[in-house]
Amino acid sequence: MKCSTKLIATDRELLGLRPDEAGRYEVGIKNARGLSIRVYPEGDKVFELRYVAANGARRRMKLGTYPALKLADAKRKAGTFQNEVVEGNDPSAERAASKRIQRTGETVEQLARAAFKAAKLGLHGGRKKPKSPSTIANEARLYERHIAPKLCNKIFTEVRRRDIKEFMRDVAADSGLAPSSVGRVGEVLSGIFAFAVHEDRIESNPVTGLSHPLSWVSRERRFSDTALKALWDVLVLHSKPILPGEFLPEDPQSRLDPLTCLSARLMVVTLCRRGEAVAARWDEIDRASKKWTVPRERTKSRRTEIKPLSDEAIAILDNAAAVAKLLFNDQNCEFVFPLTEDPSNHIDGHRVARAITRLCKRLGIPHGSPHDFRRTGATTLTDEKYGFTRFIVSKVLGHRIRDGAAVTEIYDLNEYLPQKRAALDAWAKHVRELTPPTQDSPKLTAA
Repeated sequence: MKCSTKLIATDRELLGLRPDEAGRYEVGIKNARGLSIRVYPEGDKVFELRYVAANGARRRMKLGTYPALKLADAKRKAGTFQNEVVEGNDPSAERAASKRIQRTGETVEQLARAAFKAAKLGLHGGRKKPKSPSTIANEARLYERHIAPKLCNKIFTEVRRRDIKEFMRDVAADSGLAPSSVGRVGEVLSGIFAFAVHEDRIESNPVTGLSHPLSWVSRERRFSDTALKALWDVLVLHSKPILPGEFLPEDPQSRLDPLTCLSARLMVVTLCRRGEAVAARWDEIDRASKKWTVPRERTKSRRTEIKPLSDEAIAILDNAAAVAKLLFNDQNCEFVFPLTEDPSNHIDGHRVARAITRLCKRLGIPHGSPHDFRRTGATTLTDEKYGFTRFIVSKVLGHRIRDGAAVTEIYDLNEYLPQKRAALDAWAKHVRELTPPTQDSPKLTAA
């Protein structure tokens, strides 16, 4: 940037300044210490004030754009700010702090809202990647249910570690949550205060080291073959007609309907996450090559994933199409599992999870969730009967691969489709053979 030795004294001289295509340049203002005008190649002319703060930091502060800000007014503003500097103030830092306050607010409630909003764009700090809508929704739900009632009105800059320690102790003692869920509440709170650190509102995160007040171990739940067979039988029973176009009434205990059962069955045979299954769209399904392409917006790895479809998975999709046509009078639906109340939307993953939990209770088997289908399938495929490697099973599950150099994953874009297809075909066969064919009603076909 060029700096001119000439000093500007009048508005006429300001008007005479011309942009330089080679770059911006700066001209000082006469009789105004530290005041200059910067001329940009686009033609903008901006008044700026330079000063040295009491702590020795050199500051540059924009005052306004000419001609909206006249020369005389710019001099008055510069004089006012210079007086503040003499008194020990730092107007540029104060202005920046004011902007940060506008972004984050003052209370824990305002900070949380700002953090969730920033997370949508990846501006919350951390890995600088946007959080998925479902993740933000889950964190907001935990905040509303467990954090907001006690902390929402507190000034977050005044919250101390002792306050967090007391809060987390109360959550652990009074909420009735499992240790892992208590830890999840702590992680949400830690993320909110981490955003305040990222925005330079606080020096350190008061939640660090206190978010997990109870010891807990990673979940090891999985379904035995007997339990999986019992679940599969009921899911099949409630997703196929007893007569043409007539289904069993919705189970009053488990609240099972055909599309909920079919989505759960797809989770079983593909070992996909529930969010991927319930939001599946027909334009993602390639029947000719028997593949399902899940876009990166819906995958936890944030990479497009291609899932091979076994014959059992294709049959489930056929049944889902036929059920949707029967329920919605041949209306073409965008989603594989449309919502009965609104076919333009898809069923909720929590609805399927609650149905599986209730069904486990009804059948008298240990508590389980759709995620336990993934753990069950992974364990079965890596045991000595099938012998698939953890690498291939990780690819089936859509996990980020941790083996080897981290950079390898960036360059290795291979989907390993043959190996994944072999694993899922073996798993589907394993599930299918748990139930004798005589108990499986004929396949539903579209009219």
